Amino acid sequence: MIKTRLSAFAAFALAATLSGCAIHISTSNDGESVSVKTPGSAKFECVASPSGECNYALYTSRCESVGAESSTPTTTCTHQVFEQFKLNVGQTRQVNHLPAGYKQCMKSSGKPEVPSCA
Repeated sequence: MIKTRLSAFAAFALAATLSGCAIHISTSNDGESVSVKTPGSAKFECVASPSGECNYALYTSRCESVGAESSTPTTTCTHQVFEQFKLNVGQTRQVNHLPAGYKQCMKSSGKPEVPSCA
């Protein structure tokens, strides 16, 4: 079954790459998710999950370095979640008007914590 999913992912990725899209495939013990990104939008699909669902958090990060002149600068980042949603296995969702440089986390049970995605 894993080989079949990987073959489907490869075909999906090739088709999307040829059309100018970026592919993000998340695979972990927590489940599998695919997103196809185009500028300003993305389509998310929950492929597999032990709980039967994928919980998403979409967020942006802003980081500042303090003391860049010293040998040990400190970087502080703030993260802003702008969208959270849940998909059951097999469901997809199109999200439009996404900010440039957004990031995503997916977790099978409960809301993912950003930025660690735990």
